Amino acid sequence: MKISIKNFLSLGIVIGIIVLVSLITFSSYYSTKRAMTKNTNNIMNTISEFALNKSKQYLLTARDAADLTQRLESKKVVTSKNKDLMIKYFYEQLRLNKQFSSIYYADLDGNFIMVLKTMNGYMVKVLYNKDELIYSKRTYYDEKLQNVLHVLEGPDIFDPRNRPWYKQALNSKSIIWTDPYVFFTSQEPGITTASPIYHNGGINGVIGVDIEISELSNFITNLKISENSKVFIMDNSLKMIAFPDVNTIEFDNITQTTKLKDINSIGDDIVLSAYNKLLDSDIETIDKKVFLTFNSKDNVTYHALFSPFRINNINWTVGMYVPQDDYLGTIKENQKFNIILTIIFGGIFMLIGYYIAKSIIKPLTSVIETTKELKSMNLNVPCIEKTVYVEINDLIDHTNTMKESLKEAYTDTLFRLALASEYKDTDTASHIKRIGLYCVEIGKHLGLNDDQLYILEHASTMHDIGKLAIDDKILLKPGKLTLDERKEMMKHSELGAKLLDNPTSEIMKEAREISLYHHEKWNGQGYPKGLKADEIPLYARIVAVADVFDALVSKRCYKDEFTYEDSKKIILDGKGSHFDPKCVEAFELAYEELTRIHKIYKDSHE
Repeated sequence: MKISIKNFLSLGIVIGIIVLVSLITFSSYYSTKRAMTKNTNNIMNTISEFALNKSKQYLLTARDAADLTQRLESKKVVTSKNKDLMIKYFYEQLRLNKQFSSIYYADLDGNFIMVLKTMNGYMVKVLYNKDELIYSKRTYYDEKLQNVLHVLEGPDIFDPRNRPWYKQALNSKSIIWTDPYVFFTSQEPGITTASPIYHNGGINGVIGVDIEISELSNFITNLKISENSKVFIMDNSLKMIAFPDVNTIEFDNITQTTKLKDINSIGDDIVLSAYNKLLDSDIETIDKKVFLTFNSKDNVTYHALFSPFRINNINWTVGMYVPQDDYLGTIKENQKFNIILTIIFGGIFMLIGYYIAKSIIKPLTSVIETTKELKSMNLNVPCIEKTVYVEINDLIDHTNTMKESLKEAYTDTLFRLALASEYKDTDTASHIKRIGLYCVEIGKHLGLNDDQLYILEHASTMHDIGKLAIDDKILLKPGKLTLDERKEMMKHSELGAKLLDNPTSEIMKEAREISLYHHEKWNGQGYPKGLKADEIPLYARIVAVADVFDALVSKRCYKDEFTYEDSKKIILDGKGSHFDPKCVEAFELAYEELTRIHKIYKDSHE
């Protein structure tokens, strides 16, 4: 069914006015002034429970780590001399337990094996004690534990036997959880569960599992009761595990190590005032929730809550404070019953209005976006879909027709402009046709999307536009060019870029870069700028492969054509020197299709 926008909007406005007037009358009649005072402690208690439950859920992984440790004790992989078996076992546990950041084992002599998650895979660090010196080597692996890089580091100052987890596990002779601290390797805060490993009746070493708490810290610090409230976590030694908008890690000049800041160094006078109020209440340990009301130094009233957090020997406290004015301000915003009614009915009305607006605006937005793309000469945009509105459909039809006409005219102009340069050289349009198709096939194997392939296909045809400014005596010379002639020929890259200067479309922008850089080489030995590797734009790197391949397999005034296989070998030999290795790999995958294209679109004189 087709609907007129005019009638649709008119009917919607009438209904809107009737509903709005009825809503105002109804809310005015039934609404009365009601004081909405709620207890601050109830809100804070809700936030506290939420934070505690989330924290407990997050750190239950520690119990899983304890179970893991017990399983490792019963297996020979830990005490085995087969380091590869131990590394593989650690890798499997890290892969299965996403919250684990590393697993490691240290024996009594200081020998150490650690498997650590990295951004791109895993890192294995091995320390071995030789003549009372600790030597280190690292091996980097991808996500499938395939060796990527092996590094011998020589002497290392790290001695696992001096780490807190090692000492605590040896002293307790059982599974332990450390207090939060900064991990030596990742320099991130976390906790460690560790256990001594027994072998032949005695302790052979200690195994540890690191669990980073940055995710938990982010969750806690993002909790908000009001604009000026804060939620934080500290341990029983008053070290701050999580605190909003503050880096909780600092460098200790005395011990020359990183550590967590404590309540005194966090730089928040309000949390200090809250804690001092807690001490004034004669509370030695926080073993249950404690609500407080206190005044800050500038005489602002605050409400605070301290909640204990216990899992095994983990002894933390979740704290929070909120200014009383913030809380009362929130309540004042919801004093009247008619506001609630307005929100409910307003929400319903907004949904109706949203649907109406969306159904009208969406096609109009598509038309606007399409015209913007056409203005920037991005002509590969899809056609706009029809709607139920008659007037908008007329606009869509005209826009789609204009797009197709403009696309046809623009690409035809580009092709003829490119053809002008090729007529001087090859007397055929086939070369530029082949270059565009070659580039598309190579681009597919490089993962380019449809829009990128469209731009590449048409921009690549302009690669030799600068030849328009080169003397025909040089262009058509049969045989080797002199040094001066070659220098003159090499100018066509920069001449082409000048012809395409100040581009007004994405195609022309890329065409300019292709014209300027398609003779650059991966090793930096090309021209005109001597760029190398990724300094060369990707499209120019693709065209470089396509252009050389076509020049090899095609007959020119100065050479006969090469066979396909010989041409392919020359391209492969240029991998990593002349050409981008990835582009050469994509060329090799597309080789059969490239030869098919060349056979179909051979030059006229061939």
